[in-house]
Amino acid sequence: WYQRRVRGRMSSPPPPPTSSFRKLGIVGHSKNKEPICVNTLKGTRISLHSTLSQTSSGIQSLDLLLGNGINLSSSILLQELDRGEYSPAFAKHFISEGITHGHFVICLGERVESWLSILPKPIEQDTAPQAQTEDNLKIAWRYKRKMQSRFSHSYDLSQHRSPDEFNNCLTTLPSRGSSYSSIFEAISRIVNEHDHNVVRIVVDRFMFPVDDEATFIRFHYCLRRLIAQKNVVLMCLYPTGVMSDFSSFHLQELFNNVLSVESLPRDKKSVFKDYHGILHLDRIDNMCTFTMPNYDMTDRFFKVQRKKFIIEKMHLPPDLSETVSRSSNASSTNCASSKGIDF
Repeated sequence: WYQRRVRGRMSSPPPPPTSSFRKLGIVGHSKNKEPICVNTLKGTRISLHSTLSQTSSGIQSLDLLLGNGINLSSSILLQELDRGEYSPAFAKHFISEGITHGHFVICLGERVESWLSILPKPIEQDTAPQAQTEDNLKIAWRYKRKMQSRFSHSYDLSQHRSPDEFNNCLTTLPSRGSSYSSIFEAISRIVNEHDHNVVRIVVDRFMFPVDDEATFIRFHYCLRRLIAQKNVVLMCLYPTGVMSDFSSFHLQELFNNVLSVESLPRDKKSVFKDYHGILHLDRIDNMCTFTMPNYDMTDRFFKVQRKKFIIEKMHLPPDLSETVSRSSNASSTNCASSKGIDF
């Protein structure tokens, strides 16, 4: 019996060679050797650094800072270092991007009602070049599908959305007169109802000024546990200096990405006259990767234009005045004469 079993093992064909290479979007193969693909949600794409799905924040330059997009089941904390003049622009782009992709948006806070009436409208792209190349993409149909689906959009702040565009995909929750438990139950119920879609949550100065800091931190802890299990992206806007240092530290630890927004004074003679504020990168999370984070955490300057939100590094312009050129020429001639070089 033992010999027959050994002969049967030796006569069986060797297993096929395995490979660690996998195509992007394929997680395995079925018994019929058919590829099993990831069920990609609308408005999302697979990250280039990990296997997580990402969605856009509505600001293309901010997506580059966060690793080409916001990971699903993650959160962003925007801290207002001053009066909070430009922090609502981040939230309005975030909400409008979710409406464009068909995501469900939950808004909670004091200033949310005023934001919904002035949400920026997406800029329509010219479809003429795409129609011309339609005949040339009969074979490369995969590239054609990628051209039609856009990950991030640009918005025009001078044109506003009509309420009919987001009546079915946006809801607002009352921030005053409600308890933490009732608000959390309402959020969890909406998230479970839209489990097949991406849900965006915007929280603006909820329950401010905070009376019970322990309950406030517990609410955000439960909110973090909820979004870690669902396809949810959270953005919170809170001013600094209102809570104690202990509570502020614990609040920052509950968020994956922490950014601070500081507005600049309006001075035409200042070096920062072309910018509206400073964006401090306090924390950028490196999720589901084994490599060390390699993010440039230096401060960025942003300017809000009518058709573009720009976040970039500030570079001082070179001093090309006449006095500097004369002094440099004089110093070069002195060096030449001291060395005795004959031209």
